[in-house]
Amino acid sequence: MNKEELRKQFGTDEDIKVLMKHNALVKAKYNLTLVQNRVFELLLYKFQKEKDGILSCEVHRDEFRSLIGKEKDKTIKGVSDLLESLRVKEILIAEKIKGKDKYKWHRFGLINGSIYDEDKDVFTVKATEEIYALIQNYYDKREGHTPINLIVKLGMNNYYAQRLYDLLRVWSGTKKVINYDVEELKSLLQIEEKYSLYGDFKRRVIVPAIKELNETGYFEIDFKENKVGRKVDSIDFVVKDLDKRKYFSKDIVEEVKIFEEVCVTCDDDKTQKEKNIINTDKKLVEKSTEINMFVPDEEIFTKGTLRSFKKDFKDIDFKNEYMERAFDDAVMITFDRDDVEVIKASSYKFFKGTLDNKIVENRLEEQKDLSHKKEMDMYW
Repeated sequence: MNKEELRKQFGTDEDIKVLMKHNALVKAKYNLTLVQNRVFELLLYKFQKEKDGILSCEVHRDEFRSLIGKEKDKTIKGVSDLLESLRVKEILIAEKIKGKDKYKWHRFGLINGSIYDEDKDVFTVKATEEIYALIQNYYDKREGHTPINLIVKLGMNNYYAQRLYDLLRVWSGTKKVINYDVEELKSLLQIEEKYSLYGDFKRRVIVPAIKELNETGYFEIDFKENKVGRKVDSIDFVVKDLDKRKYFSKDIVEEVKIFEEVCVTCDDDKTQKEKNIINTDKKLVEKSTEINMFVPDEEIFTKGTLRSFKKDFKDIDFKNEYMERAFDDAVMITFDRDDVEVIKASSYKFFKGTLDNKIVENRLEEQKDLSHKKEMDMYW
């Protein structure tokens, strides 16, 4: 793959493009080629950015070309055939049956279809409704989500490394040793019949995938085989995640960037008004650095997690109704997910990540409300 083209499309390694991938998709069963998976990941990223229930995205053919190796496949027919292959490819998504250790398996096509505009050289790709719902609802309290660095993932030249990247990242923030049953991995990759012998599976899938992941510079991975009798039953992946970037903690400056992007389609006067509101709010937030910060409900924390909370969120004013709402939502999601009534050390990382994202979500809602109020005051 041409990495220069990839970086032109997605930016430098420092300018991260993150796909917040719903864990139901991470753990789904499907089997693609390397190029099919690159395109599928790009489409998920595009669908994630769409709003207002638009079940499609537009992709210029040049964006597809940068993900495709063979020149003959970069033609209009080649891209059209590639998208058609995703339409007919199956993905199996699990839904746990409440109160039981069993699942319902939903079977869909990866996309719903595509339209090519000859004048613009643009493909409009239609999303499968269920996949679109998952990629939009990436903070689902029941399943959670995994942040995927597209610069890293799309630069890989091994499909199994791409899939293993997801399956390890889903746990690498909380575990150093991640265990998967051999049969479970084969099932997730839909290769039970292709590699029936463990030796072949190890040689063709596990070893090359780990080698590729280690070569990215974002991981140090080793693995240990666990046997039941003479058979390798499961694999312990010993993972050191070297990606230190904060995908969840977004400071006020990053929120400004996000909101300014939302305003790109606004007229110049309106955009400037919203920027002024954000800049004013930024100054207010920067002042809220008191040591004795307000905590909406201290009793839900243990002594240790309360200390961490005050340290991690010292710059957030939780007297603000939007921030208090973010706090309440994060607490509710954590309690429901872990079935607890107090946030202990085992739940804090999940709570922190959820609250970080809820803060961003509610901050943007606040800016929109302030902008709307100002416009109403101006014209009415």
